Amino acid sequence: MKYSFCIETMFEDVPIYDRIALAKDCGADAVEFYNPALYDCRRVASILEKLDIPLIECGIVDGWNVRLNAPIEIVEKNLGQTIALAKELGCTSFTGHVAEGDIDPVLEKNVLVDNLRRLAEICEKEDVTIAIEMLNSLYDNRGYLLDTTKKAVDVLKRVGSPNIKLLYDCYHTQLMEGNLIKTVQKNFEFIGHFHGSGVPGRDELFHGEVNYKALVEAIEKAGYTGWFGLEYWPSYDNAQSLRDVMTYLK
Repeated sequence: MKYSFCIETMFEDVPIYDRIALAKDCGADAVEFYNPALYDCRRVASILEKLDIPLIECGIVDGWNVRLNAPIEIVEKNLGQTIALAKELGCTSFTGHVAEGDIDPVLEKNVLVDNLRRLAEICEKEDVTIAIEMLNSLYDNRGYLLDTTKKAVDVLKRVGSPNIKLLYDCYHTQLMEGNLIKTVQKNFEFIGHFHGSGVPGRDELFHGEVNYKALVEAIEKAGYTGWFGLEYWPSYDNAQSLRDVMTYLK
């Protein structure tokens, strides 16, 4: 398995540009971050090239504030900005989120499907992918529209594009439904990226109730050739924590 580090959640007292080298030094095969519009992408690209490490995932520009089921004109604009920035970074996969709160799930799913069908045309033309993240609605994201794998996959089936995938975050899925290995095996064709963290503390992957070694082995056996993202908040010295997690996983 190849591992990417989400550098937003680690080394938080260090400038984002300096975290890339720290991540590689701790064993990262790749890195990822959230909103690319917040950073000097030319500077990031130069660092990535110098260190010979890829950026394999980033968020859609302003994607947390403007969800994928927002008015399509705004979403298309943000996706266009993301694609332009991502070309500088060599990144072709973008994380997207959907509505949460007091919403009409039927209406919002219909809007989401319509939007994603239009976005899929852009993604197919530009050879990029949107990975929609499923989030838990029990503790962190009340009313989140796609809070189970089934709900997310049902939407992806309606969209019907290989360029619209699921970001399978094991922290959120464990809280909502458990049964991770069987769920991954059943829905493998729809999954574009993975995130992992300890459950329930969202810290080191060897803390909590998920056997990540067995899960990663099952993901590999299913034929996954992408990266497994470490998106967790270290509970002790960041560098030592990351090295310990990598030793555990490998």
